[in-house]
Amino acid sequence: MQPGEKRQLISLLDELGQAIEELLQAGLTAASKSTVERLDVTFKEASRMKLLRLGSTLRIANEEIARFTGGSPQFSARRLAFFLSRAWLLASAMRRAIDAGDEQSLSRLQATPPAQPVEKLRLVTLGVAKRVVPGAFASFDFRLRAVGAAGDVANHEPLVWSCVFPLRKDLELPAEAFLHLPQKQKFKPSILLDKKTVEVTNCAVSVQPGACTRLTLTDASALTACEAFDDWPSLLDWNLAQAAERLAQHRPTPMDLEIELQEEVFLADWQPGEPRETDEGYDLLPIETNFLPLEMRLDRGPSGMPVRGVITKLAQKKRRPPIYGIAHYESCRIVLQPLSALGKDGVEYLTVSPDKISQAELVKAMKFT
Repeated sequence: MQPGEKRQLISLLDELGQAIEELLQAGLTAASKSTVERLDVTFKEASRMKLLRLGSTLRIANEEIARFTGGSPQFSARRLAFFLSRAWLLASAMRRAIDAGDEQSLSRLQATPPAQPVEKLRLVTLGVAKRVVPGAFASFDFRLRAVGAAGDVANHEPLVWSCVFPLRKDLELPAEAFLHLPQKQKFKPSILLDKKTVEVTNCAVSVQPGACTRLTLTDASALTACEAFDDWPSLLDWNLAQAAERLAQHRPTPMDLEIELQEEVFLADWQPGEPRETDEGYDLLPIETNFLPLEMRLDRGPSGMPVRGVITKLAQKKRRPPIYGIAHYESCRIVLQPLSALGKDGVEYLTVSPDKISQAELVKAMKFT
C-alpha cells in the first residue's frame, strides 16, 4: 500500500470508528443527522477504495438505518446492532494492523486480493443480483462468464463486476434507470444486459479464494458490445464436487458472514413447495431438485422487483424453465437467490425490470446525482 493510500485509509477508519461510537452512545433516535450522513459517506468511500468486506458491512448497516428513519416495518434492531458492531470491529482491527505494519492481516481484513492486469477480456452476463434501499443506494452485481481465455482468466471462468448508485429521496426513478447513465469510462452498464459478447480492455482481475473472480475497471478501461451470444447452455453448470470441496475447506472466522461463501447454481429441473413468510422482509419458497433441497429467497421490497412476481408465476406452471442463481449456506439450509431463467431465446434476466425508463427523469438524475 502506498503512503498516500495508507493515510487515506487511516482517515477513513478513524472517521468510521468515531461515527459508530457516537451512534451507539446516543442511540439511533437521538443520533444527529450529521452522524448518519458520516456513516453513509464512509460506506461510499469504502466502496470507492474497493474495501469489499467493510463496504458490504456498511451497506447493510445503512440499509437498516434507512428503514428506521423511513418507519419501515422491515427494520431489524438486531440486524443493525450486528452490522454496526462488525463494522467497528473491522475498522479497529484494520487500524491496529496498519499501526503494527502487519500487511498480511490488513489484506485479509480488507478481503481485497491483489489485482492482475488483463489487456483484453471477452465476457457475457449470466445474471444480475440487485439490492435497492429507497433514498439510500442501489447496488448491482453482474455475474459474468469469460468467453475465451485471457491472461490469468480461463475460458468460461465466472467473474463478478459491481456498481453502486446513490438514490435521492426526491427522485421517483427505478433503480434500473441508473444502469443507463454513463460511467467515467464512457460506457453504460446496460450494455451488459444486451445478451451480447462484451469486450473489455485495460482491466484487472482479482482472484478471491473460495469466491468468484472480481473484475475491476481502470480509468483506461473500455467496454465494447460485439456479436450476439447464443451458446448459453454451455455456460450453465453446477459442479457439486467443487462445491463440496470448497465447503469442506472453508474455515469461518468471527468476521465472516454466511453469504460470503457462495455457489453459482444451475437447476435444470425444480419442483416448488409452499412459500412461507419471514419477519426479515422476504419470503422463502422451498424447492426440490435432482441434487438437493433449496429455498429461494424472494424479497418483498424493491429489491424483489420483478423477480418475486416472475418466480411466483413460474412456480405455478407445469413446465418450468431452468434457473440460474447464487446460493449460500445458512442455518443448515441452502438459500438460493434466483437471477435468470434459460428460455428458448437464451437467458432472461429475472431481477432487472424490462419497463421503459423516463428520459426526462434520467436527465434530471444526471444533472443532480
